[in-house]
Amino acid sequence: MDTTNPQHDAEDAAEALRRLAHSTQKLDDPADTYWVITDLAAVVRRLEQVTTQVQAAHRDNVALAHDDQGKASTGQVHALTAIEHLRKAVELFGRAYVSLDLAMGHSGAIAWYPATNTTAAAAGGSRPRAQARHARHEADSDIRPRARSAGRAARRSR
Repeated sequence: MDTTNPQHDAEDAAEALRRLAHSTQKLDDPADTYWVITDLAAVVRRLEQVTTQVQAAHRDNVALAHDDQGKASTGQVHALTAIEHLRKAVELFGRAYVSLDLAMGHSGAIAWYPATNTTAAAAGGSRPRAQARHARHEADSDIRPRARSAGRAARRSR
């Protein structure tokens, strides 16, 4: 893997999340929510990893920290305080991932019917829309949709 610029990569990630925030203001197909949740879980897991790595960089380099006036003690206090806040963020990302994983399981069990056919669907007269197709990358294999395929198989057997 090529070495990249972490500052540039962070800017790219922030821009991608800005576009996602804009594109999810209105979701035309509720089936898309499942895939958004799945990818949000992957994003949160990666944010947890990046935050852990940034925390380690602060911890491993505390002795190099100085303030703008060159005072080591003040710079080191800032570094140690940043480490503690980063630790808290890592913990919160872990909790967010668990919640997203649970939401993913429930969202994946939903069969979304078109709004105009809700009554017919309830009576068994209409089939649900298919879930949106989503290309998964080999690197995302640690973030697997759960319960989606089981829910789909159960609906097919009805």
